[in-house]
Amino acid sequence: MSHFSTINTQYNNRKVLLQSLKQMRLKVTEHEQPIQLQTTWSSQAFAHLVVERSQINSSSDIGFLYEDNTYKLVCDDYDLRRSTRPNFKQELGTNYAVATAQRLGYRVQKQETVKGQVQITLGARR
Repeated sequence: MSHFSTINTQYNNRKVLLQSLKQMRLKVTEHEQPIQLQTTWSSQAFAHLVVERSQINSSSDIGFLYEDNTYKLVCDDYDLRRSTRPNFKQELGTNYAVATAQRLGYRVQKQETVKGQVQITLGARR
């Protein structure tokens, strides 16, 4: 049976998180109070930021719940792996790291994937 999992992250900057999702060409709905994520399964989960399941051809929405000064990823891993974005978590993590580095004034010199790991080379601060 499929179910939602809540994954602790280091995503603590709402603006950078939204920018990262936008770079992935995903539209996000924002809510002051957490809303229930949609799924075809019987599980329940809630989130403040929601990517609707239709955008990734999945059975479940992807959400981000703001707690303890961070945005926790709320998703159904089974559905996510079967969606059109099976590498969603890695892609988002990479985008967030790049956006954070740029926000701090670093230049991204190179970004490559080596043996399934993303490596980002930063240049000096501007």
